[in-house]
Amino acid sequence: MEKQMYDIYTRENFYKFQDELWNSLLHVTKLVRENENCWVYNVVNQKDGVRNIFEVVHDKDSDIFPCTCMKFESEGILCIHILVLFNKLQICSMSHAYILKRWTKAAKLERVVDDDGLEINDCSDSSLSFRRNKLFQLASNVIDRVVFSEEASKIFTDALEGLFEKVKSVMSGCDSEGDSEKNSSVQQPDFDEPLQVRAEGSG
Repeated sequence: MEKQMYDIYTRENFYKFQDELWNSLLHVTKLVRENENCWVYNVVNQKDGVRNIFEVVHDKDSDIFPCTCMKFESEGILCIHILVLFNKLQICSMSHAYILKRWTKAAKLERVVDDDGLEINDCSDSSLSFRRNKLFQLASNVIDRVVFSEEASKIFTDALEGLFEKVKSVMSGCDSEGDSEKNSSVQQPDFDEPLQVRAEGSG
């Protein structure tokens, strides 16, 4: 992974990544809970012990690793805690989801590709996945707390069903607006031909 990012990142951003990678060797991780959607790990510094605990969630469906430190979301460079988990899971190459185009050597080019010739995109797909991760982590935290109580589970389920109906109505409104805009852009207005007049001074 270090060699991969050396070839892709600019020198300044590679050094930032390298610092995170080397410092990750001072940390340890432990699986603390699991559900049908994800694994949740705690990451701690071996020197600090349990004073600073960060939580990394491994989404089973999307294979994405949001961390509570939010370093990647704020700086665009993977944090120590996710790299610790990568090492534990023997992930040896960086996913395209974690390579932002603006930090690469070829950032000024129209297309950025890795060693395999695959294009690296820094676009709305990334922000969409991060938004999904935040929502998923919030929902996962709530589920882990209410699952032990039947009453709390029922309250959460009822609230979620009501929320889902509201979301459906909002999304259907967005779809109809998008369709109307699309139709309006296709429909061409009719204009009458202007009257033909002679220019002043013409024969």
